[in-house]
Amino acid sequence: MGTTTLTDQELEHFDRYGYLRVSGAFTADEAAAMCDVVWHELESRGIRRADPTTWTEEFPDHLQHLRKAPEFQAVGSPRTLGAIADLLGPARAEPPKDWGAYFLLFPTKRPWTVPWKAWHVDHDWTDPLTPLVGLKVHAMLAPVEPRAGGMTIVAGSHHVVARILEDDPPPADARAAQIRARVMRGHPYLRDLSIDDQGDPDQRAARIARFHDREEEVLGHGLRVVELTADAGDVILIHPLVLHTRPTNAGTAPRILLNKDLYPPRKE
Repeated sequence: MGTTTLTDQELEHFDRYGYLRVSGAFTADEAAAMCDVVWHELESRGIRRADPTTWTEEFPDHLQHLRKAPEFQAVGSPRTLGAIADLLGPARAEPPKDWGAYFLLFPTKRPWTVPWKAWHVDHDWTDPLTPLVGLKVHAMLAPVEPRAGGMTIVAGSHHVVARILEDDPPPADARAAQIRARVMRGHPYLRDLSIDDQGDPDQRAARIARFHDREEEVLGHGLRVVELTADAGDVILIHPLVLHTRPTNAGTAPRILLNKDLYPPRKE
């Protein structure tokens, strides 16, 4: 099957690292119009765009009623749908009814570090590594600079998660927290990733140097913690078995994105 949007190099990048940035999937003007919809709602709550002193809520919620606003349909551009079809197959090229949940993350005074808690995968671990069953789609509505709230992932971890759970499968009735714990204790690298730096500057620097600044081989695959930085209008596609967690936004602007999990309905 030939591809329509992604290059061979991009497909190889997704296979190796478990994520791919589709630059300019929709226009910066379209992204700005989407941001205007979000900010109009936030302004009604007293969170004013031009007044950072009102940004007291780190991750504002209850925005899902905005999903049907027509501005957001621009996420489903031919470039976005073409990239999704290249990874999932042409039968999955139809746009969804909406482009998902709003993930807002406002700046905080906490220093940036490699997160230690809440690493997880979102979908069923029993799904095969390949062929790809689903995708996590991030539509970036505003630019995200380094250390400014980019979703944090362990690039390459889909290979390792699949291997750990294949070698040590959880019981059929295992809860998500139990599966997550099994993954994170499945290799010393992941166990170390789960250790809090206790706010110590030296430990934080060592943690960043080890996990973020270089790649480490784990079960035959190179792993590295990556921030998903982006320009407004980019779409980021993520493998469902990639470990990820919410970061700290140590920048000066809110991170605003839409998250859509594209998975087929489960058969009972």
